[in-house]
Amino acid sequence: MSLLMIDAMNIIRRIHEAVPGPDSEQKVADTVTSSLASFTRALNTHRPTHAVAVFDHGGRTWKHDLYASYQAHRKPMPELLREGLLTIKQGLQHMGLHWIAIAGIEADDAIAALAEKWCRASPDQAIILSSDKDFLQLLSDQVCIYDHFKGVWRDEAYVLAKFGVKPSQMGDLLALMGDAADNIPGVEKVGSKTAAGLLRINGHLDRVISNADKVGGQVGANLRKGIEMARLSRQLVAFKTDVPLGLTWKMLAQHRPVNQRD
Repeated sequence: MSLLMIDAMNIIRRIHEAVPGPDSEQKVADTVTSSLASFTRALNTHRPTHAVAVFDHGGRTWKHDLYASYQAHRKPMPELLREGLLTIKQGLQHMGLHWIAIAGIEADDAIAALAEKWCRASPDQAIILSSDKDFLQLLSDQVCIYDHFKGVWRDEAYVLAKFGVKPSQMGDLLALMGDAADNIPGVEKVGSKTAAGLLRINGHLDRVISNADKVGGQVGANLRKGIEMARLSRQLVAFKTDVPLGLTWKMLAQHRPVNQRD
């Protein structure tokens, strides 16, 4: 058995950006066709017993309530693409792939919550299909992450090589360095290498903060000044998993072979 959780907009947005030309009905039509082919390929590649495509619901979430400037610089979705999502969702239903979008939380939260529930219910593998680095903090012996576009698994060795920390430290790393894509502030002028170094010495964010007085130079000054921002950022990069998803495993069961064309 296995559960495949597809970060739907991670796939769709990447495909839409790769289709040449300005926004148009034809570009969206090509995006729809290629996206549905990608979902089909994912099912054929992993052959899960259970699967779900998870979409962002849109609108405000608990993170906006926590930090008003969250994702403030993100471009709104093109209206034509938004309309195309309806066609994609219809296509997913036709291929027997259940999809969800939960109001008030992000797709990331729903995926994290579902992974947590699966791991409590089953000893089998849970696969997250996404290139979003936020998910790396969920990596474990049971929760795996697959980069659909590069066709590679993102494991602990990858996290150590790219970020210099363990998967369990990724949330703390993001809290220190921030994330411009989501407008998460982090600590001013603390980049990934500095953040990784602090975590290698201290182990986790709370100890970095408690030992901030021992850090010299400009890094120490920035760290002491940015303690509250680091704490806020740590909340913003976390996942809200105590949410009802309205799902049963039976709803996510894969009952029939997927069309081989992709």
